[in-house]
Amino acid sequence: MADTKTYIGIDYGETNIGVALGKNGLVNPISVLSGKNPQVAINELNKLALNNKVECFVVGIPLTAEGKETKKSLKIRQFSKLLRVYSKKKVVFQDEHHSSMDAQKEILSEGLSKKNRHTIDHYSAALILKRFFDENQ
Repeated sequence: MADTKTYIGIDYGETNIGVALGKNGLVNPISVLSGKNPQVAINELNKLALNNKVECFVVGIPLTAEGKETKKSLKIRQFSKLLRVYSKKKVVFQDEHHSSMDAQKEILSEGLSKKNRHTIDHYSAALILKRFFDENQ
């Protein structure tokens, strides 16, 4: 049976947080939130989760080529723990290795104007969520 849950994909950064929505293996980049105030970002993510009946957050986590934690991955784990506590929803991690570079390539192939290219975090979030679907079907 196919997974019919709705997921939110997150590309966390201290400046910007990319957000994507996905269901049944289909993903859609939806927004970029400010990462400067984690509590405000968590409130926004919570609202989005409630409005879209989301059951799980998929958070991109940067690991080294050897699969080891990085300084950034520890910050992401802290943010994710707060997200899980406040939302009371499941949070899973997906290796985000090269997701920003892949998102940049995707945007260039789509022919987006320079003006629309300045933040690609929501595209990165969509790629993270797509990888999650691809690896968990």
